[in-house]
Amino acid sequence: MKDFWQISTEACRNILNEFLDKWTIDAVRQMTLEQYVSVGDKDTFCQWLETRTRLLGSIKGVFSNKFGIYKRKDKSKKPKNLYNDDDYSWLKFYGNDRNKAFNRIKNEILQIIDCSQKGQFERIDDLHLPKFVKWKIAYLYSNERLIPIFKKDVLVTIATHFGLAANHHTRNSAIQNVMIAHKPAHLSIYEYSEELYNRFGGDKQKKIETMGRARKTTRRATSEKNTTTQTRRGALSYIAVQKHNMLQEALKNKLIEKYGKANVFMEHDFVDIKVIQPDKVYFYEVKSSAYAGECVKEALGQILSYTHRDSDKRPKHLIVAGQYEPNADEAEYINYVKRNLNLIFDYEKIDFE
Repeated sequence: MKDFWQISTEACRNILNEFLDKWTIDAVRQMTLEQYVSVGDKDTFCQWLETRTRLLGSIKGVFSNKFGIYKRKDKSKKPKNLYNDDDYSWLKFYGNDRNKAFNRIKNEILQIIDCSQKGQFERIDDLHLPKFVKWKIAYLYSNERLIPIFKKDVLVTIATHFGLAANHHTRNSAIQNVMIAHKPAHLSIYEYSEELYNRFGGDKQKKIETMGRARKTTRRATSEKNTTTQTRRGALSYIAVQKHNMLQEALKNKLIEKYGKANVFMEHDFVDIKVIQPDKVYFYEVKSSAYAGECVKEALGQILSYTHRDSDKRPKHLIVAGQYEPNADEAEYINYVKRNLNLIFDYEKIDFE
């Protein structure tokens, strides 16, 4: 049983789900300045980033201009290093008109979300929102592919421990890559983050706030894939772009190019993708989890049941497909499963744009 004070993965995911249910991509696109940041409103985007998702990584204790623009409590206090009007102050980079500034900030947020969902984290380093905020946003929309630690001195210490010659100028994406590369396959990112922070950033204990049970979901097979923005609920839910379906489409197109359209079947007898060859049948199970090890854990039971029911007598090759390459720990786990279960299966990375 876990220590009461230890970060609960379920509690963290419940908070993440609440944020993503509230701030879908469409909601961010339609977001007004007052919905982004205000005074006394606990339901703004910035309040969710700073306060309501604090258990998922704190960005408190930094000036309000970290959000790019903010509404002043004291309208008479106009910072000299910012542009100001009667109500708002904002970073000069974004121009001298508050509405144009906010639109530029919102456009950056949408770019961060897009990069996060595609795993193109290196592009986030070049955007202009302050690091605390842009990396908190990136984490929230990353499908748990980023470690929710945002203090640069802690990140530098962790990176140095893992062998990266890091300093305060080192790009956050490079540090995140190093941390992910060393993530143990058996730990969730919240357990891993807690372990890292307690070891390299202090051991302040955080009380678990129960956020209610995560809602469950099931995925139904369809003849055509919907790749529009939707909200998905569940223990690992995230606002997709229907990532599973987009990954499946990308893999299908790659396989059609290799084997020909007549030999590639999608959603045949519930199999994500089946490829039929004269001497072999390939079964592909696509998973959208952020880690190769998780994809394998989720997929094996399903893909084995599909092959068990299949009446084709040709040898069957099982392939679990996901968005990311396995790190060293996950590769060791995959090889362990293959050796001990005597399975002919492989893990394959899907190139996703």
